[in-house]
Amino acid sequence: MFETLVGLALATTVAAMGGVRLTELLATARLATAARTLATTLRLARGRALATGTSVETRFDAPGHTYELRDGSGTIEVHGLPRGVLFAVLPARSRIVFGALGTADNGTITLAAGSRSRNVVVNQRGRVRFP
Repeated sequence: MFETLVGLALATTVAAMGGVRLTELLATARLATAARTLATTLRLARGRALATGTSVETRFDAPGHTYELRDGSGTIEVHGLPRGVLFAVLPARSRIVFGALGTADNGTITLAAGSRSRNVVVNQRGRVRFP
């Protein structure tokens, strides 16, 4: 009887540890996907600015966990962050603007999920990367 209880306690502990690790794994995957999607959207904004010869901006709404691509005629598209991912740090005016030549304001957007974070960096030439 005692061996059965010890075995059950051990099995419960191992299962609980596995559940925590699975939750962390899912949060990490959501964070990586969100960073990749954001970087792609910023690259799309730059490409659109170059193609149309007009400014295109990406506005960030931290409380709403969304960001939108806009040009002179209005909103082009809106994206939401995955559940559990939020904006930890945004550029000063909560936006990145790409000019007609593809140049941009320097900016770093930090996404966070739990204790993990990922940066998406835009430099003055409009290059977007997420190290």
